[in-house]
Amino acid sequence: MEHFNYRILLVLSVILFLGKFLEMISRKIKMPPVIALIMLGIVLGPSGLKFATSETLIKGIANIGALFLLFEAGLETDIKRIKTDSKVAILPASIGVILPLILGFFFNYFFTHNVMQSLIIGVIFTATSVSISVITLMEIGKMSTLEGRTIVNAAILDDIFGILLLSVVFGLAGVGDGGTTLLLFGKMILFFLIIIVIGIFIIKNIFRNLEKLKISDTFLTIAISFIFLYSWMAEFSGLAAITGAYFAGLFLGQTDYKEKIHHGISVVGKSFFIDIFFVSIGLEFILSDIKASPVYLTGFIILALIGKFFGCGIGARLSSFDLIKSARIGIGMIPRGEVGIIIASMAIQKGMISADGFSATILMVVVTAIIPPILLRYSYEKFKDKSF
Repeated sequence: MEHFNYRILLVLSVILFLGKFLEMISRKIKMPPVIALIMLGIVLGPSGLKFATSETLIKGIANIGALFLLFEAGLETDIKRIKTDSKVAILPASIGVILPLILGFFFNYFFTHNVMQSLIIGVIFTATSVSISVITLMEIGKMSTLEGRTIVNAAILDDIFGILLLSVVFGLAGVGDGGTTLLLFGKMILFFLIIIVIGIFIIKNIFRNLEKLKISDTFLTIAISFIFLYSWMAEFSGLAAITGAYFAGLFLGQTDYKEKIHHGISVVGKSFFIDIFFVSIGLEFILSDIKASPVYLTGFIILALIGKFFGCGIGARLSSFDLIKSARIGIGMIPRGEVGIIIASMAIQKGMISADGFSATILMVVVTAIIPPILLRYSYEKFKDKSF
């Protein structure tokens, strides 16, 4: 322990204290807390007070936070509800993925001529933040409306499409390391076969036996072990670790122990790991390193906005929604958040995107988290019972 940098304890203390304080303020002023945490990282980091840096330990904690975050997303995915309520959400979700993917790819390729980096930017463009969409709809009391339900279901489908796209793109990036496309997809298929077998035949039995032995207090520990196991298997298979974490949550979410696990993982994750993850994003945002032109940054944000708005809006229109409801669905699908940031964070660690793409993603997440709540509120107030 003699080489341990004890100053990091002070850094973590300040981050956690200020983070929770800013989260409370954010909720009072109806601003997504994720934005406050990222801004805290920027202020404390190299671009601000230079109080903290993204050290190895913080990066490690942040990576675990990313796994917990995607595990929660998987845990909250209701497979049965998707089957019954998502018919009208399929086109908004599908076109809302295809159009941003195309726009993001060709926009970045125009500037960089780098196919792999452009694919990553395209995948980042496809992500929709379920949490920001839900918070916005709850704030304006429109969660139960048809367009509200469609937004949520489409956002869930977007997450699934995004995770699968991410898996393919991250896997393809490893082909140049001596692998082949056939081997890559073989490893992907093997990974999914193994996690499905474990998820269906092993997980439920383990938790059932734990309950019979009256040691249910270990539920959380076993759940976390599955997060790490699935994440390791995904990374070992050439996929992203967060893919494994998501599917661990998906399978555990179908058990009778979902609520116990969800409560425990929320307490552990949100009290420490997840907050550190978002703050670490801000710590890695170095203003002096941004060499992208204002044209690139502006175009990046504008295309991210219009890609989701028109993609999801057109999909809703084709699903027989009227013009106003289609516009609301398009607006509600604009927010980016956890998934986009995680993809960018993982990609930059693997050297798959530039600092410009990473910085532009953070700016895009902030802008797309602020604009939609304003536009949604306006659309419901201005066009209460109208349709076109």
